[in-house]
Amino acid sequence: MRKPLTAAHTGCGVHPDNTLASFFEAMESGAHIAEVDVHVTLGDTCVLLHDHSPALHKYTYVELNAPEVRESISPDYAEHEIATLEQILRISGTRSMLLNLDLKSTDAIDPTAKLIYRFAAQKRVFITGASDAMAAKYPDIKVMYNTPHSWFEGKGERYVEFADSVCRTARLGGYAGLNMESSTCRQEVVDRAHAEGLLVWVYTVNDPQEMKRLIGLGVDAITTRVPRLLLSINEEYKNV
Repeated sequence: MRKPLTAAHTGCGVHPDNTLASFFEAMESGAHIAEVDVHVTLGDTCVLLHDHSPALHKYTYVELNAPEVRESISPDYAEHEIATLEQILRISGTRSMLLNLDLKSTDAIDPTAKLIYRFAAQKRVFITGASDAMAAKYPDIKVMYNTPHSWFEGKGERYVEFADSVCRTARLGGYAGLNMESSTCRQEVVDRAHAEGLLVWVYTVNDPQEMKRLIGLGVDAITTRVPRLLLSINEEYKNV
């Protein structure tokens, strides 16, 4: 049985999402992949941030990271500086940890690619999120196709049509695989994707029964906020 990689969702511990402290928690959890959210500031500095803020278009990173400015974005930043993607690439490189960079705007595509090349990180980075045309523009960077949330509710051939459609789109677009909301993932799409040489990643799964279902389907990676739980369940399947 194929054992999926464990991807630790940003904020898998006690620290706020997208901080250096939460990134270290992801690394220390034993997960294979750390997922972070990426926005870009004025001046094209890639920063870890989930929600859009008007301040991103108004301030450079240095200005944005001033205590009074960053606290206006979120109270979480009263005690935590805003982390940069450069920091994450540098730190993760020391342990060769895989990264899932979830781009939150297309403005982040080119600055993110520039950093990936700077750190020669093409083999350990996967892109999800706002990645329109990135796979074609940067074919040596692994970009995952974000499948639609609205899918064929019916069974049988209607879902097979959905599976065929998303796999065809991913293959023709030069994507490395599918990035799916977990409830939209069924055996038909996993089998079709693997036959096409595509990976299947699912998010964000915290329920142990859903983890077991997806492991049984043979998905390639599962994103979770409880990575240690997923790792322990994966261990149960070790000799299956």
